[in-house]
Amino acid sequence: MLDLIFVSHGRMLRFVIGAILLLPPSIAFAEDAEPSDESGIVTFDEIVVTTAGSPEELSKIASTVQVIDAKEIRESSSSTITGLLQERAAAFFSEWTPGQTSITMRGARSDGQGRDFRGQVLVLLNGRRAGTANLSKLSPSQLHRIEIVRGPASVAYGNQAMGGVINLITRNGRSVEVNTVSIEGGDYGYGQVKAEYSTDLSDGLSSYIGVVGSASGDYDGGSGSAEQINTESKRFGALAALNWDLHPNHWLDLSLRTDGVYDAGFRGSSWDFDNNDDRWNRSFDLTYVGVLEDRGIDLNAHLYAFSDVDSFHWGSEAAGVDEDNNRRELTAYGVRLTPQFNLTESTRLLLGFDGEHSRLRNTRERISVSGAPIAQVPPFDNNENNLLTAGYAELTQSLVDERITLRAGARYTRNELSLKDTPNVDLGGDTDRAFDGTTYSLGVAYAVSPSLKTRASYATGFRSPTGRELAGEFSPVLTPNRITRGNGDLDAEESEQFEIGLTYAADSFFFDVAVFDQTIEGRITTTVIDEGGPGRDDDISQFVNADGDAEVQGFEIQVQGDAAPLLDMAGQRLLLGADLVWNFDMQADGIDRRDSGPYAEELQRLNEYKASLRLDYEWRDRWGIRVSGVLHGPMFYDTEERLLVTAEPARNFVHRKGSFWVFNLRGHFDVTDRITFYGGIDNLFDKNEHPIFIAIDEQPFISDPARSNGGRGNSMRGRFPYVGVRVSF
Repeated sequence: MLDLIFVSHGRMLRFVIGAILLLPPSIAFAEDAEPSDESGIVTFDEIVVTTAGSPEELSKIASTVQVIDAKEIRESSSSTITGLLQERAAAFFSEWTPGQTSITMRGARSDGQGRDFRGQVLVLLNGRRAGTANLSKLSPSQLHRIEIVRGPASVAYGNQAMGGVINLITRNGRSVEVNTVSIEGGDYGYGQVKAEYSTDLSDGLSSYIGVVGSASGDYDGGSGSAEQINTESKRFGALAALNWDLHPNHWLDLSLRTDGVYDAGFRGSSWDFDNNDDRWNRSFDLTYVGVLEDRGIDLNAHLYAFSDVDSFHWGSEAAGVDEDNNRRELTAYGVRLTPQFNLTESTRLLLGFDGEHSRLRNTRERISVSGAPIAQVPPFDNNENNLLTAGYAELTQSLVDERITLRAGARYTRNELSLKDTPNVDLGGDTDRAFDGTTYSLGVAYAVSPSLKTRASYATGFRSPTGRELAGEFSPVLTPNRITRGNGDLDAEESEQFEIGLTYAADSFFFDVAVFDQTIEGRITTTVIDEGGPGRDDDISQFVNADGDAEVQGFEIQVQGDAAPLLDMAGQRLLLGADLVWNFDMQADGIDRRDSGPYAEELQRLNEYKASLRLDYEWRDRWGIRVSGVLHGPMFYDTEERLLVTAEPARNFVHRKGSFWVFNLRGHFDVTDRITFYGGIDNLFDKNEHPIFIAIDEQPFISDPARSNGGRGNSMRGRFPYVGVRVSF
């Protein structure tokens, strides 16, 4: 039945939108609901900055938004950003190693190694490009808030924002009022120290500094698994911020930060015992906000620079390579200008300009197992410079006493790419390319009542090819004789999405449901142009634009509620939360990648469905407990792992990985107003599973021992108890 909503991308969709907008007035203001400031539940007064790159009330937004605030970040049972987002079923996350995570949202996905320039989901830091889509290298301790926008956001954020954006908003002197030091420890040699301090330096000038360091040894997998050798990691991050209130309605903010994961074990798809990598991200931000009330103008300027580094120390003894060292460094500086003009009391115009220059440089060195000379090959990516410029505008019109908000936006983006000399690569041909893209968005939000909103939107997105896809010559670590070549004739990828939704936000309760249809055209994939011998370890492939489209249709639900008022639980909170995603149609047509099996045409690395549950109980702000569960639904994957023929009848067989639940427990007790003890147990029932890998570390093994570099499978961390103490001052 739900498929009928998407008939022809059009007639039925327009009918449903029309029906929503024509709800009778008798429904409209039947209930006068005031949002609660103490419930911890999202309300229509919530200010969101990510949808159009400017602050706006949730009641006027036409797209699906999720918000994770400072309290939820602090009290989550997860110590990683990936875990935080898992608890909200925000996307599908491929957690490859302690230092590597990729994202899939509404059929669009980031690069497996987190290279944001190759991805279709964009990660932001304070509203600008983060420089990475690898959430594993970023720490939640630096964050004040997370905003997730589902679907294309290319009008506001341009290239890569095809499937959605995740905006990580950092802490500063305005948002942190309590200074803290915390120490925690747990199983598998885990330990972490965090400290943050904020103060007012003078009238109108505040400051903040925060540091975090942690280390963890090799962990045990779940029940039936052995120790997962080479899963250790170290983390370090620091953030400093200055915030000036220059004079009424004018603010200037400065921040410097570094964040990363180091000596992180990389078992990978061959279960390696000695591969590891270092990944870090550093940035500088300077923002100015000014409100000229007498002229109806809001000014916003953002200068930034970042450096993102991945240093891989890999190898494959099974392939005769003892070390395969790759280093990739992306540096960039840019500016975002987003002034807003209040043309009338009900009409607002946002004009934007983005300019960014980036520089990507790579090195690679191979050392053979025998120590004898070995042929050197190109690095994972080509050296390149990019100059990105964009202009965009969004017009917002309010009608019927601001009950209806109409919006329309357009953006023109130009990416000038210049290929640079790269080790062991013959660039050939034209080394300078330019890609242009124009993206659009339309939306309407209708306040049926103070607590009920309907919405509908249409948006497009795009991603231009990278230097590697245009002119690279890539050889993997595990199959050094297999080559993937670039293609100078590639076009940009494009996406198109329709969405309708309904939101109910009353005192102590929030409910949101969205139905969407997203299509991605011209996906950049690979096809074999020269078939190798048995085992296909020496094929030559080439990047191409797929002939067919990838299409995902689904619905998403968010629910939050405080049951304590209904149960007359004075001085207590009983928060219930649930999130659900069901992708009921997920197809990938086009270039034949020779995938085989009954699921060969399914879109890969995306859950058919995913859900999360949360139960929080608090007593008089003195002690509390949280139980959370995440359902990882079925997922399709043509894995890189080498499996026994009994588990994989063909090399390009598409597996269907089954569903599983993982539950976590966390509690806290405030001994005094300044001292809090807390602790928890992750993976409470010791499940032996993994979100992405097919070969789990359990007997009977299904992995091929001839292709192993030590282990026989990958399992996620098993039952993990931890305790901590936080001192406030």
